[in-house]
Amino acid sequence: MKRYLYHDLIIAGNWCNLKCSYCTSVEDANAFGSNTSASHRRRGATIALADVLDMVDGLRRYVDAPVIKVSGGELFLLANAVELIAELSSRYAHVQVLTNGTEVTPEIVSRLAQLGNVGFNLSLDGHTPEMNAMRWRSHHIGARVTAAFAAMVKECEVLEITSVISDANAPAFPSFLEFLQNKERPIIVVPIPVRGPRADALFSPAVRAGFADLLRGIHRVFADVLCPPAYHSALADFLDVEHGRRRQRCHLANAAIQLFDTGAVTPCPVGWTAEIGNMKKDGPEGVAAQVGVHKMYDLLTRERPRVPVCRNCFSQADIVNLYIEGAIDIAEIARMPLFRAPAAQARLVELKAAARHAA
Repeated sequence: MKRYLYHDLIIAGNWCNLKCSYCTSVEDANAFGSNTSASHRRRGATIALADVLDMVDGLRRYVDAPVIKVSGGELFLLANAVELIAELSSRYAHVQVLTNGTEVTPEIVSRLAQLGNVGFNLSLDGHTPEMNAMRWRSHHIGARVTAAFAAMVKECEVLEITSVISDANAPAFPSFLEFLQNKERPIIVVPIPVRGPRADALFSPAVRAGFADLLRGIHRVFADVLCPPAYHSALADFLDVEHGRRRQRCHLANAAIQLFDTGAVTPCPVGWTAEIGNMKKDGPEGVAAQVGVHKMYDLLTRERPRVPVCRNCFSQADIVNLYIEGAIDIAEIARMPLFRAPAAQARLVELKAAARHAA
């Protein structure tokens, strides 16, 4: 049995109702198969629950993880997404659901919150239409996301927000954090920079430098709504010292594994690199034989990143890297919803010890 921190499940990854200016995921998902579990690509589509759960359970037999992240595309375009999440909640200590919020109703939020071990990660770039200009194309979309946000704040124990930082929202980011303070429930924001081929155009060098400078002091004012301070320091260095080129080793391939509903399995849930096996073609045992030993693992975990997609990558997963490297302690990382379950914290301690032993 191989022991990881989390599984990352992608359902209909090439189907989303937004066309975010900085998105690469929907297009990239096509590289891992277009034959998804969605019955069709229009409202009312359903997930082939039995098929997806069979693959999840097959993976769990060989690769243990206490936590799962599940997303699309936009997962809630699928009519039975709540049923899938409920099934996953019975299999994992914690389920994190990634969503753009456009299809999430207060009723959905309430049903999932009542499960007790399900949390949301909401993609939200700010509290104004202007800050979300690279995401929203109409005020109707903004109104729906705002309603979903309000329901999550009301119902969720902790809400995690991922904000993609670009020219549209970087200057006003402190005002967004001020807006989030003193809400009914705790909120934690994780800023991530635009990635991919359009990064320089959408997040210009001057704005990057200004945001990096802001990051170095922001925690003193907004610690209650931000992830650990070491993350912001590392992101600031990535932006203006390293000029957007990663130099540090990444441990994520040894902590997480990604499964697409097409059956494809990849070794990194952030930079989609290469399929190491397919649950539908190779079966769970065949896939498991490649986990941790496929040649991609050596490439992905080298001290100086060698894979092109890794060289300009900085994401919320770097919180895990910083913990393993000793820059974040267990109490700090446990504030993050993904790692609040005791089983997740125990696995983090185990992975950190394994990384030190390997070094």
